[in-house]
Amino acid sequence: MLNLNTTNKTVIFGGSFDPVTTAHIDIVERLSERFDKVIVMPCKVSPFKTHTGATAEQRLEMLSVSLRDLPNTEISTFETDSEGTNYTYLTLEAFARENLYFAIGSEMVAELDKWKRTDIIGELATLYVIPRPSYPLDFESTDKLRRVTGGRYEIADFVGKDGSSSEVRISVAMNRPEMFLIGDVADFISKNGLYGEYKYVNGIYSTFGMKQSRIDHSFSAALCGVRLAKRACVDTAKAATALLLHDIGKYVTKEQAEDMGIKFDGRIDGMPLSVRHAEIGAEILIQLLGMTDRDITEAVRWHTTGKPGMTPLEKIVYLADYIEPLRDFDGVERLRAETEKSIDDGLRAALENSVGYIKDGIYKATADAYEYYCEKEKK
Repeated sequence: MLNLNTTNKTVIFGGSFDPVTTAHIDIVERLSERFDKVIVMPCKVSPFKTHTGATAEQRLEMLSVSLRDLPNTEISTFETDSEGTNYTYLTLEAFARENLYFAIGSEMVAELDKWKRTDIIGELATLYVIPRPSYPLDFESTDKLRRVTGGRYEIADFVGKDGSSSEVRISVAMNRPEMFLIGDVADFISKNGLYGEYKYVNGIYSTFGMKQSRIDHSFSAALCGVRLAKRACVDTAKAATALLLHDIGKYVTKEQAEDMGIKFDGRIDGMPLSVRHAEIGAEILIQLLGMTDRDITEAVRWHTTGKPGMTPLEKIVYLADYIEPLRDFDGVERLRAETEKSIDDGLRAALENSVGYIKDGIYKATADAYEYYCEKEKK
C-alpha cells in the first residue's frame, strides 16, 4: 500500500455525471479531505453508456452548482472538449505527474477488464477504489483489481452513498428526485425537462389500476434491480423497465384482459391465481403496449415463479422483486446476505425459500427451477 500522507497527491474523479448526484458530491467532499488536489473530469461520451440525457454544457453547469464551495477542487473540461470517445488511459497520459490517483466506485470493478489499455493506467496512476453500498469488494473483485492494475490500487477508507444515474431516472419518474439529488440540481433537471425516460409508466399504472402500495413496491424493486444489474454487467435500462412494469397485470383478471383483446394460450388456465399476474403482465406488454424486447417481456413473465435456465436479466428481475427493501418476511435478511455473496447464491436461496414456504402447492416452474440450480451448483 502507498502512503497517503505523501504530499502533493492529485486524484482524478471521472464519470458522465449525468446527472450529478448526492453520491457524487459526497465522494468529491471526501476526496478533497484526503488529497491536495481533486480534478473532477466529466467525460464527453462514456464508452459504456448508450445515451446521454444532458449536454456537456448542462452537466458542467450542474457540477459547478454542486461543487462550488468545495476546497482544492476543480472541474476539468479536458474530456468534454476532446474529439471522439474518451478513454481513461488517454486522460492519464495528458495529466501524468507524480502521486497521481484515479478514483472509481466499487460498482465499476466488474467492467474494469473491459477498459482500454489498463496496462498504461497501472503505470500512470494508482486506482483509488471507493466501496459503494450493494457493490461489495469480495475476493473475486480484489483479485481482478490486482490483475488489471498490476497491484497498483488502494481501497478508500470510507464508503460512498447509493445513487447512480439509472436510479435518478427512476426516482424522477416517480416524482422523488430528492432521494439522490440536491435541490438546485433537481430544479435544474425539472426546468430543462431532463431524465424523463420512465415517466410514461405512470400512465400505464393508472390504466391498469395499480394500487399505490404496488407502485411503491415496483419503484423499490427497480432501484434494487439496477444495482444488481450493475454487479452482473446487465443492461440497467432493461432491468429498470422490466421491474417498473413487472406487476402491471396484478389487478387484471384473465377475463378483463381478454375483454381488452389479449389472447392467451392454454397454460394460463392451469396457473394458480398468485402467479397469473406475471403471465397477464407479459401479454399486456406484448399485445397491448407493443413491446418487442423479448428480454424484458420474458423477465416479466417469469418474475414470480422463476424457471430453469434463466437469463441474467430474468435472474435479476426475479431476485429484485423478492428481496427489495420494502419486503419484510422471515428470512429475507438471509436472502439479502446470500445475494451479497453472488447473484446465483441469492437466486438459489430465494428458490429454496419459495419451495419451503409453498410446500405442496409449489408451482411446477419454481420446483423445476430449484432443482435445476441445485444440480448446477453440484456440477
